[in-house]
Amino acid sequence: MAADRRIVAVALPLGFATLTALVAARFGPLLHLDSGISDAALRFTRSHHVWRAVMSAVTHSADHRVLLPALLLAVAFAVWRRDRAGVVFLLAAAAAATVLRLTVLTLVHRPRPPERITAAAGWAFPSGHTTSATVAAGILVVLLWPLLPSGRARAVLTAVAGLWAGLVGVSRVALAAHWPTDVLGGWLLAGSVLTVLAIVLRPRPRDALRPPPAGSPPGGDGP
Repeated sequence: MAADRRIVAVALPLGFATLTALVAARFGPLLHLDSGISDAALRFTRSHHVWRAVMSAVTHSADHRVLLPALLLAVAFAVWRRDRAGVVFLLAAAAAATVLRLTVLTLVHRPRPPERITAAAGWAFPSGHTTSATVAAGILVVLLWPLLPSGRARAVLTAVAGLWAGLVGVSRVALAAHWPTDVLGGWLLAGSVLTVLAIVLRPRPRDALRPPPAGSPPGGDGP
């Protein structure tokens, strides 16, 4: 498991760096692929009103006005549980992802798609909504993992959190707020930050360090 994490911790940043270099260089085949997918997604969304409404709702679930209070709530929850490692992980993940994204955003200065059907401003790469949602999903999994009673419950938590983060990314393309590679960049950036910090900080909530009560089934490792 530890070796797998290290491989992922190398592969994700390498993938993000490679994608960033291609986007910054305005690599022709990549731009052509982006344009084709974006145009098709825009046409589909415009002609399917239910899909547009769903994608709009999903996108707004990752707005700052939603995620910032959720972040403060998560910090309060971790503090209440005296989970110092969890607090450090949570704050470090949010801060690192934000600083890295804004730095890359400014350096690459990629314009957004010209025909948007949702409010969006600023440079495009990487997608802010996608990055924030993926980091939030990862934080949620780390904080709740030790509290769940079974592997099945943990699998459901991971699947639901991952599905939401994935749909947020899809919604940004569907609403033409971002190019597809902006979204891919957001996933790779967030995954890089979460994986590296999980290795470096090894967040282990306080209760997870206590021996299980007599007669209780053994628990699994952290996420």
